Amino acid sequence: MRSIDIAKGDTRFCHVPFIAPESEKLFRKLAAQAYFTQLDKSALVAACAELYGDLNAIHPFREGNGRTQRLFFEHLIINCGYRISWAGVERATWIKANIAAMACEYEALAAIFESCIGPPLQD
Repeated sequence: MRSIDIAKGDTRFCHVPFIAPESEKLFRKLAAQAYFTQLDKSALVAACAELYGDLNAIHPFREGNGRTQRLFFEHLIINCGYRISWAGVERATWIKANIAAMACEYEALAAIFESCIGPPLQD
């Protein structure tokens, strides 16, 4: 976990003293929602977009936050029974969507998750 405050451009991430409590709050909420396993695809897309944006705002590491989040969401989505592929998502699209999510505007992230979450694994 990082020990200094960081920013990228005009985007300032979570202050160090709040990283652990804010992360714990998000993961408690995720557990209370059964790790999204009971959601249909449309609700899963929206839930993933919001959680991804909120986790990104915390930005707990100095480096590797995006890679770590994508790996976490791969496991989360597969556990929900869906295929997932990040292929075709451009870096600029990710960045723009994450900047919007800092203002709780999750639509761009939802569009990314809509395109990346595939059919159920059973198909």
